[in-house]
Amino acid sequence: MTKTVCLSAIILSLLGSAAVHAETVLAVSYALPSSYRTTQEQIARRFEAEHPGVRIDLRAPLATYDDVVNELLKSRLTGGAPDIAFVGMNHIDLVAERGLALPLDRFVQNQGGWEAFGYYPPILSLGTVAGRQYGVPFAISLPVLHVNVGLVRRAGGSMESFPSSWEGIAELGRKISTLDPKLTGFAFQYDSWGNWTLQALIRGAGGRMDATNGCGIGFDNPEGRWALETLQLFHDKGMPAMSWQQVLQAFSSGTIGISAASGASTVRNEAEIKTAFEYRTLPFPITSANGKLPAGGTILVVTTSDPEKQKVAWDYVEFATGPAGQTIMAQNTGYLPVSQRAVDDPALLGSFYKSHPNQATALAQMGKLTSWYMWPGPNGLKIPSVIQEHVDAIVTGKAGAGEAMPKLGVAVTALLPPCKAAK
Repeated sequence: MTKTVCLSAIILSLLGSAAVHAETVLAVSYALPSSYRTTQEQIARRFEAEHPGVRIDLRAPLATYDDVVNELLKSRLTGGAPDIAFVGMNHIDLVAERGLALPLDRFVQNQGGWEAFGYYPPILSLGTVAGRQYGVPFAISLPVLHVNVGLVRRAGGSMESFPSSWEGIAELGRKISTLDPKLTGFAFQYDSWGNWTLQALIRGAGGRMDATNGCGIGFDNPEGRWALETLQLFHDKGMPAMSWQQVLQAFSSGTIGISAASGASTVRNEAEIKTAFEYRTLPFPITSANGKLPAGGTILVVTTSDPEKQKVAWDYVEFATGPAGQTIMAQNTGYLPVSQRAVDDPALLGSFYKSHPNQATALAQMGKLTSWYMWPGPNGLKIPSVIQEHVDAIVTGKAGAGEAMPKLGVAVTALLPPCKAAK
């Protein structure tokens, strides 16, 4: 009898131990470690602390958002897909249409619906495909103007009378360049992933990338031609063809007067510049009353097919995009938060933006958000590279805008599926 009791106790002890150590592991895939590594680690550890029994396995970060999507596509054939992925904002249509992302609407039905989560009004539309919510944006990037105030003043300009047109900005940049051969007056981030800043020019002028009827291209219109002509103007005014990495380093070292680039670089700029020169940010010029700005950044999608993991994965999405997760993200990265609740709370981000006006610049343009367009079909990831080749030719002076536009239109049209250019 004693042996039986002891054996039963041992078995129960082992079972209890196994239960204590059982945990749900969520594999998370993300990109851009230089921007997100610290944020990802802090959010994961805090979520684990608040959710005993759940472990977040942050996979080795990938280089780009495209790499995350390619990993998801490959995993359909080889297995090993993550449970959660941070994809590019422009990838939401692709991951939804190819069945890589799980619709999320059912998870919020008993939580008061999407309105109960306190996101900025335009945010959810960025993750909606065919009327269903496939993703929740995590970090938003909008382009801004980064300004070396001292160089602007030396060239005869001022922040009070800063030009509002691209022609005026490029001319001010030309004047800055004449101050010293080592200076670059103006730089435009023409080589952004997914033609993001080209889209910003076109959308800011009231244009669009695809046709209004959803069939074919739409950038071969006055707004699109103006955007390419503006890139040619930058070249003609002396803008060198510098990579965005080169511009980032040169601006913080004080050798660039004005840089049109992602607002997410503000945190790095402030950390590196310190008090070396006066640094200000200004809104990215929107040239039309109907103009919009494409939301760069990353969006969270649930990719696991395991029913037991799906609810926990949603809990992670909710936490990362909620007030606590967004406060961590915004303070670390410079990307814009999606949680208006966090911004409205002085204990979270409310006081932060009051004391960090350079980071608040892009926040003021949240009402101008629109989607970062992704081309449909099997060539969706290839088309931006084709467009970039023509952009490069204009910026380097190898082709004019008038020469590039018809060639660009033909090249993109040839890669599109029949009559299916937009959703």
